[in-house]
Amino acid sequence: MGSQTRNVILYELNEVPWSVVDFYVSRRPESHLAALVAEGQSLTTVIESDDLQPWRTWPTFHTSMYDHNSYDLGQDPASFRGEPLWDVAERAGLSVGLFGPLQSWPPRPFKSGGFFVPDTFAKDGKTYPSSLQRFQEFNLSMTSDNNFTSDAPLNVKTLLGTGVDLVKLGLTPKSAVTLASHLVSEQKDARYKSLRPSMQVLPSFDLFWRLYKKNQPRLSVFFTNHVASMMHRFWGDTMPGYTDANDYVADDVFGSFIIKAMDFADDQLGRIRRWLKKHPETVLVIAASMGQGPVESNFTDRGLFILDDHERLVSRLGLKPAELGRTMYPHVALVFDDEAAAQEALAPLESVTAEGGSPIFSRFRVEGKTVTFGIPLADEACDMSTRLEFTPIGATAPVTGTPGEVGLSFRPRVGGDNTGYHVPEGILVAVGGGLPPDASRREVDVLDVAPSLLVNVLGVESGPQMQGSPTLFSVHAAAQRG
Repeated sequence: MGSQTRNVILYELNEVPWSVVDFYVSRRPESHLAALVAEGQSLTTVIESDDLQPWRTWPTFHTSMYDHNSYDLGQDPASFRGEPLWDVAERAGLSVGLFGPLQSWPPRPFKSGGFFVPDTFAKDGKTYPSSLQRFQEFNLSMTSDNNFTSDAPLNVKTLLGTGVDLVKLGLTPKSAVTLASHLVSEQKDARYKSLRPSMQVLPSFDLFWRLYKKNQPRLSVFFTNHVASMMHRFWGDTMPGYTDANDYVADDVFGSFIIKAMDFADDQLGRIRRWLKKHPETVLVIAASMGQGPVESNFTDRGLFILDDHERLVSRLGLKPAELGRTMYPHVALVFDDEAAAQEALAPLESVTAEGGSPIFSRFRVEGKTVTFGIPLADEACDMSTRLEFTPIGATAPVTGTPGEVGLSFRPRVGGDNTGYHVPEGILVAVGGGLPPDASRREVDVLDVAPSLLVNVLGVESGPQMQGSPTLFSVHAAAQRG
């Protein structure tokens, strides 16, 4: 089968490692994922980075370069470098369909057809086609409302309105029943609120799949974080051996969430698998730009600082007006009108300290019109009564205030602390398009994935800035190795 006739469905299963795949397959031996692993090529992506964050590793995956300058969610996209594989494919005249890949905002119509729905950290709800804009706005609000903890009150009116739209756009009856059942579970047991982030993948994939079947783009990308969010929080409740090695008491309800999240992915992969059987020219690639592994929990029930009112912070420090970019806790992004205002904000933000000189914010970066920083986990001495010092713009000496004066609150987090965190190794499973099986799980450079998809599957030239080599997904090379 010639490479010129093959298409790509890239299912980005964020941060899922082989250990979770193996555990899931052991529990679900008849699953679609088990069959895909047996039928396809099973490889291990490896990324070389000291900063393992998905908003950095996925741009590395997409652009095949490390110097892409993507450091934080909410960062000014004008400061990014490199050319993601979908731009290369579009320039070669291919149709493209995107649904949720990280750092993909702002969207645009593709010249040769397709669709473009940016990630759930986008600055606005604009989509192509525009019919998905209301759904995207709902997605963005869910991301903001549940950024710190998954127990924000749900707006019933908004849910009903979005639900009507979703049915028109392609929500399946199965997904509708699952979503309704989950809402009932939340009412019966508040612990199920922590599964809420995984629920977004159900309507998202339904809408993606309807768009895919209608447009049938040569390259399509679907990104989901729904398993990664469960692994971070509930690895210790689920994965074998964790409680033996750590002082941790597993929770039976929390312990079901990773499997449930993987069930959602498996159902979606099953739909793609059925498509592959009818369309042998299509290659499915299931990928993770990195993985996760166990880490020791530092659970605290005292609470953590969270920035609840960025306008109060901006006003108290005398900064120019700024919008709050969408990020993952504990990261914060302030978006200013120009680069000068962003640079001017850095010193006042760095000046905010607690009694004794401990900084309240950390990990500062100015890129273009954005300032990004983090909120370190509060130590045992910090709470809302802690006195702060900071130096606003124009002040000649530090002033004192409370956390509330700079927009901070102190709240507990549902589900406790993380028990899983990032590791450099991810999964790469390729099925269809004439590729022979390969169960080796050999390590491959993450930089090689994008150029391999472009050259060996889609049949177009690699991007001129891409640093990797097209060493993967070649039918002839795979046959020779076999």
